[in-house]
Amino acid sequence: MDFAAEAERLLKSRKRALAALGPAGDTRSELSEIEAALRRIARGKYGSCERCGGAIGRDRLRALPEVRFCIGCSG
Repeated sequence: MDFAAEAERLLKSRKRALAALGPAGDTRSELSEIEAALRRIARGKYGSCERCGGAIGRDRLRALPEVRFCIGCSG
């Protein structure tokens, strides 16, 4: 399984789990980030920093699959 497919599976699983919790404020924000990550996967942009365009890194994406920025740009 490629990394984007693995991330997509994980993100969809988290989305279902959060949706089951109901419309809490933090849940809506996290669901929004998950949706954005799924759109990046669909566009082939998953794993690229939205600020500098560099690689985010597998370890960071495994820990936070919805993350938008690399370590250097997240500061």
